[in-house]
Amino acid sequence: MKTGVFNVSLVLFLLVCLLSVPSEAAPMYSILRTDMYPAGARCIFSIPASEKVHFQLPGAFDSATVRPIPSEGVDVLSFEAVDVSRSEWIPPVLEKLFAAMREKERLQSVHQAKISAIENSLALLSGPLPKELKGADVAEYIESVRAVREKMEMERASLSDSLDELQKELAVLQAEFKEKMPPDSQKAVEISAVLSGSGDFLVEAFTRYAEWAPFYRMNLSASSGDIAVALFARARQRTGLLIEGTVHFHTSMPSVSVSPPELRPLVADLAPKQKDARRFTMDDALPMMAPMVQSPPPAEPAPRPIIQTLTDLSTQAEGMLTGDNTPADFNLGAFTLKSETSIVSVPSLSEQAWLVAESKALPFPILPGMAELSVDGRSSGKTALAEHGSGSDILIAFGRTPRVKASKEKLVSKEGSTWTGRGRIEDGYMIEVTNAMPHPVTVTLKDRIPISSRENISVEILRIEPRPDDHSEQNLLTWKLPLAPGEKRTINAVFRLSYPSDETVILR
Repeated sequence: MKTGVFNVSLVLFLLVCLLSVPSEAAPMYSILRTDMYPAGARCIFSIPASEKVHFQLPGAFDSATVRPIPSEGVDVLSFEAVDVSRSEWIPPVLEKLFAAMREKERLQSVHQAKISAIENSLALLSGPLPKELKGADVAEYIESVRAVREKMEMERASLSDSLDELQKELAVLQAEFKEKMPPDSQKAVEISAVLSGSGDFLVEAFTRYAEWAPFYRMNLSASSGDIAVALFARARQRTGLLIEGTVHFHTSMPSVSVSPPELRPLVADLAPKQKDARRFTMDDALPMMAPMVQSPPPAEPAPRPIIQTLTDLSTQAEGMLTGDNTPADFNLGAFTLKSETSIVSVPSLSEQAWLVAESKALPFPILPGMAELSVDGRSSGKTALAEHGSGSDILIAFGRTPRVKASKEKLVSKEGSTWTGRGRIEDGYMIEVTNAMPHPVTVTLKDRIPISSRENISVEILRIEPRPDDHSEQNLLTWKLPLAPGEKRTINAVFRLSYPSDETVILR
């Protein structure tokens, strides 16, 4: 008898196990490679190959960009990637936030139900007195009702306060959830493929819900001129997928299509009487990946900090992107630049001078991005760096030097005329440069005098004291002024403008 019971239990157990296992479980994919662009990301997914493969990618990926990459040992017989609807998907990284939000919503409903019950009870207590009450019983009844009402009112007030706090906390959670939730969460990209062979099946897809930008931290040593540079990539993505490991960062977007440039003849013709609305287009760098390759990406050797090609600058780093739009900083490396520092004063722009460092023949390319600047470890400002290739020179202003000042005072203009009837103005300025530093400095002072843009306007230099160290064809003047502590130097420049007396000269 016991044996029969045991056999029945074993059969039931086996049936439960069979029913609990799906007949065709969806394969689990992994992210083999991630390429980040300024406005988008390209991911290569790896899935164990079988005769029929069926899986879904988040709706944040563009189905038009999904395509297979043939790999060794796997032949693709058919492939399809289409958008499908699905119930809202909650990424694993947001499950705790979603659970916290649902718990607040549950507590909110409980508080609202309790408040509603108290209000119903208060309505009953506000009804007429029972008819059977007489004499002293009436006063006793009223007192007991008053005590109950008071207790209920206090409980309702407490619940209302708690409900208000819950609603505020819930609003914060909902706003955070909305910001971090991937777009198109009620959509998925359904991928179906028929394969032959064995190995890993590779699929690439592009999402426009990703971005990155380089930024630098630069510290200038005022004594040696060395610039300690640390390069970072600040990246984020909203696919809902966790990306970790090596991430490749590119400065240029791949184009949809590229064709050789063709210059057509420029034809002059009469415009039509009716306004002709025209639209000119160029190759658009849309968020799509490069053309499909015929082999899987080869294992790359350890690259230099920045890889230069004819069309792109790229680099790579190890890190993690959570998929909920949270920014992450990737350390792309550090290096030191040798520079020559100088104090540059341009009184036409500012009374205070600038501390400037120039580094020549860059050993590494500089990616375009923001830089946080400091001098001897103290923050001095921020700047935007343009792209610089290896071997080029870069000039960086590390901030103001408030104790080196230059004041500019305009001289009184003198108007007159010549015997030819042409107008004439004598004008100029005086600049006073002061060194309030406790040590000697050499100030590079820059200013200008006008240049003529017309044949009937002439500019004559009457006096420049002292003579500038450099005088360009555009009448830009540069002085190298060594100043002792507390020393002042004065610059005087006077010029004459001659022009037709019936005209007015403006300086721009």
